[in-house]
Amino acid sequence: MARYSTIIHDAYQWSNLLSTSGQRHKGIIAIDACERAGAMKRVVLFKSESEEYARAFSSQQFEAVFVEPLQFQYVGGAALAERLQREYSGLVLTSPRAAEALARSWAGGGAGGAARWAPRRVYVVGEATRRAALQLGLAPRGDAAGSADNLATIIIEENPPGSTFLFPCGNLRSETIIETLTAKGMTVDALTVYETMENENLRTHLMELNKAELSPCCMVFFSPSGCEYIYRQLQTFNNRLSALPHFAIGNSTAHRIVNLGADIAGVALKPKPECMVESVHKYFQELEAQC
Repeated sequence: MARYSTIIHDAYQWSNLLSTSGQRHKGIIAIDACERAGAMKRVVLFKSESEEYARAFSSQQFEAVFVEPLQFQYVGGAALAERLQREYSGLVLTSPRAAEALARSWAGGGAGGAARWAPRRVYVVGEATRRAALQLGLAPRGDAAGSADNLATIIIEENPPGSTFLFPCGNLRSETIIETLTAKGMTVDALTVYETMENENLRTHLMELNKAELSPCCMVFFSPSGCEYIYRQLQTFNNRLSALPHFAIGNSTAHRIVNLGADIAGVALKPKPECMVESVHKYFQELEAQC
């Protein structure tokens, strides 16, 4: 029984989706939940290793297994160094990789480092990006927005038309922030500073998970591009992973999962470890209550 343990923003739309989906694996998932009641469950997190996430899941009797579906290549270093010398109203960072690109540029002595940007407004999405920005000596804001849509709203509320923002980003960026701010008379200078690719070991890791003696109870997805690469590989071999409950860190990732033909079991209220754990934990609590 696929349902949302936490609903965000477009709850009505998700409710309509769930009313017609989630029935294919109801029996399998419910039986497995009953068999594992009271025991530690294994959760696959499709992200780089994180002690914070490992501790959060462990606190609710889940063993976190990390599988990184992506790898990154940094590009455009010279162009970024040149942009950092220009005058902008502020900076928009939507991933830790964008912050890493800044760190690489400033490590080379480019554009006077973070000190030149400290007085300006720096907007970020998510806790990981906030921490990365803080490590650079910046003063990030907007991290609690939870999505690009919400961050764009915050930027519009805090800045007048005519404001200009530098937006270092990946090659698979969403156009949400650019289109929303441009429509309000602002200028967004988007510059690709890293390229996202499929992790060369992803298929091997998925096959190992599929053969594992202790099979996972669910999978947690952290990016739309990660979903694409994972499902591309799952289609290349017979597996039981596709039948597991799917959870998403946010709306964009949830939409991509649905577009790939899978059901959604839960979405984190905010892109934070405790919110993701709450979504997974509540889902299995409700299943086990039916045992």
